[in-house]
Amino acid sequence: MPDCSCPDDGYPCKHAAALCYQAARLLDEDPFVLFLMRGRGEQELLASLARRNAARSAVEQTERAERSREAGPQGRTDGAPTLPSVLARTVLAPSGGPAAPLLPPPLPAPGGPGRPAVFPADPEAPDPLALDLLATEAAARAHLLLTTGRDPVAGLTPWQDAVRLAAAHPGSGLTASTRALYRDLAHAQDRTPTDLARAVAAWRQGGAAGLAVLEEPWDPPAGPFDRARPALIAADLPAFRPWRNRLSTASLQLRLGRDGLWYGYESDAGREDWWPRGTPDADPVGVITALLGR
Repeated sequence: MPDCSCPDDGYPCKHAAALCYQAARLLDEDPFVLFLMRGRGEQELLASLARRNAARSAVEQTERAERSREAGPQGRTDGAPTLPSVLARTVLAPSGGPAAPLLPPPLPAPGGPGRPAVFPADPEAPDPLALDLLATEAAARAHLLLTTGRDPVAGLTPWQDAVRLAAAHPGSGLTASTRALYRDLAHAQDRTPTDLARAVAAWRQGGAAGLAVLEEPWDPPAGPFDRARPALIAADLPAFRPWRNRLSTASLQLRLGRDGLWYGYESDAGREDWWPRGTPDADPVGVITALLGR
């Protein structure tokens, strides 16, 4: 079973399962892929087998001829020919005996991750959209690990990883299939689809830092937060009321992130239903101006 650095406590995790599905599909189509993974192409392997079989046949014929000569014209001999061999325990011994052959050098890394196959819909099989998403994700992470040795999502919590997966899906929330994806991901994290949709908006706004701004109010030290209100007033913008790291009006809100950027939010007046909007910026006036379309 392949190892995975994701925080999923399932065994196998969803990424390993998707990778196994993909590997099984490739092996079903062409069993020689298994040898190719070990550095032996199909034609090379068949040629090697043909040479070995030819050599073995020649040895057997020679031994049969020798036994026939020893038995005489009317004699016969029984038993299978004895072929040269090496005991497995000798080859696998820690020391002594012939050395095991070296593994072939690793193949060069591909230019980019491949696309998974189109999985047919089957009532008895996992959701094809989820399989496609997980296989694509596993391929991208595997390629990144292979080429850089880094996995930028290894430290994410299950909730952060679910948000990231949903945010990476094109057109999320617009079709029946992606709504089903939202529902399943949210249910797995004991959240509502609305919670996930709001978190996806925050992730698309600023990644993990944007999600932290959405979910974690904090008390910023004196400095940029204190200078923001006078700057907003000087720009002839509405008066904002402060609360922790947030400045709010009835329908607009600024949130200061721990990264020093201001994140814009909007809500219908009086509802306190804040949704991330716009692009983070170090200038609070610029964020509000962009939200107002000035």
